[in-house]
Amino acid sequence: PSRPSMIKQWYQRRVRGDDKVAVVIHIPFPQQKVYQKIQSKLVRELEKKLSGKHVIFLAKRRILSKPTRHSRNLSKQKRPRSRTLTAVHDSILDDLVFPAEICGKRKRVKLDGSQLLKVHLDKSAQISSETKLDTFIAVYKKITGKDVVFEYQDN
Repeated sequence: PSRPSMIKQWYQRRVRGDDKVAVVIHIPFPQQKVYQKIQSKLVRELEKKLSGKHVIFLAKRRILSKPTRHSRNLSKQKRPRSRTLTAVHDSILDDLVFPAEICGKRKRVKLDGSQLLKVHLDKSAQISSETKLDTFIAVYKKITGKDVVFEYQDN
């Protein structure tokens, strides 16, 4: 059981106007910890095989709709925090930048109402993740529909 082998789905995503293509691989949530232990080796090997395409592993998560007065909640249970839209989007962001750590987040609301999420990453991971920032932005925008910008911060 030490070898993870299950992949829920995968797809390719174009990064901005460049010729870069990112490969996004969704894995089952319960196996996420196992994948994260070997993720750096796995990404390195897959990027070699796929001739320089960026490889990203994301856990497959479920978003449950907000219960309303008229919704039919058959289980009669409270919706867990981990299934809310906000929690799932935060977790996707954590998965996306792994192994880098997120030091802080700021949400900037512009005058026209559009929102921009500024994510501060740990400076120690800058060498490994700096080339992938455009990929992170494009994939996060595709999955969540939110604009995001990454910056590096000293601790």
